[in-house]
Amino acid sequence: MTRTERFLIVIVSLLLVIAIAAGYFYATRQAVVVSHIVVGSNDTAPITATHTFPFEKNQITITVPVDAAVYNAAKSTDKSVSIYGNVTENIWVTDSYLEMVNDPAQEQLYTNLIAQFRKIRDDEGLSSDEYLELMAAYTQSLTYETTPDNPTKYPVETVVEGAGDCDDKSVLLAGLLSREGYKVSLLLFSPESHMAVGVGSTDSLYKDTGYAYIEATNLSYVGVPPDELEGGVRLTSEPLVIPIGNGTTLYTSGAETAYIHDMSTLSEQKILSTNAQVQPLASDLTAKQNQISQLEDRMQSLRGSGNIGGYNGLVSSHNAMVSAYNAELSTYRQEVAQGNAYADIYNYIILHAYDRKGTYAWVKVNMPQ
Repeated sequence: MTRTERFLIVIVSLLLVIAIAAGYFYATRQAVVVSHIVVGSNDTAPITATHTFPFEKNQITITVPVDAAVYNAAKSTDKSVSIYGNVTENIWVTDSYLEMVNDPAQEQLYTNLIAQFRKIRDDEGLSSDEYLELMAAYTQSLTYETTPDNPTKYPVETVVEGAGDCDDKSVLLAGLLSREGYKVSLLLFSPESHMAVGVGSTDSLYKDTGYAYIEATNLSYVGVPPDELEGGVRLTSEPLVIPIGNGTTLYTSGAETAYIHDMSTLSEQKILSTNAQVQPLASDLTAKQNQISQLEDRMQSLRGSGNIGGYNGLVSSHNAMVSAYNAELSTYRQEVAQGNAYADIYNYIILHAYDRKGTYAWVKVNMPQ
């Protein structure tokens, strides 16, 4: 065997090793492949997406132009995920949601929305917390709708359609907040098929997530998770935390929303307690009123028949019964008044979830002592 032949054999052997190694890598590589929005040419005029919602003392209207080509491409994108190798569910789920939030085709949409939010912030002199609440109220007030086996929408779809379910609206809100520098995450509750948003906060952190809870499906206070979801479902699992972006701004009004929530809970308890007390009082008052009426009928009969002595003999009993009735009626009215006061608190809190600052101030003044 010549030197050249030996050299060729060495080269062939080396190539075989490289080929085998490459084949092994291909067979065992791990990857998550998520579809992207591929925008084609489109001469269609922009879509105008308008939404009006309550925030603090105002009605806010947001109107943004949306590239029709981006929306149509997002709508037709296959939202399935391809997984290669031994990839855990947490990894591929995280990657898929990150891609939906951050697909570059949507950046102009985010820019257009944020320009309007910033103008409102500057015109109204909103604090950092109020600015977050403004974007939350916008997203929360979009129509909640869900259908079986409905894949998560891209934010551009949710904005144009003005509607979405828990993950659709959470993905949109997380995308907005992250681009404005807030520390934000998605909170995925797989067993309950629910998603919410988490925001870095100085108070009211949700379980061990490190974030305050934001419910995106309806108008609600930051840091206050729902007692139960639609259909009576309760959140009992530990959520998968999916950080979005690299923001650092924290929400600092968690103590106020916690106070509002505590007063709402207390008011509900007081209402239930009052109802439990006034119902038997109402029944007893009705019974006493009937007894008084029967006694008065008897007294009138005696008087009408000329039996003045018999009539006079019942006067003291009548007066005692009326006195007892009036005392119990006074107690009843006081209980009802207190129950109504707590009902006013409870209803105000429920109906003004878009106004944390105003609700906190109102409850502090009007909460019964």
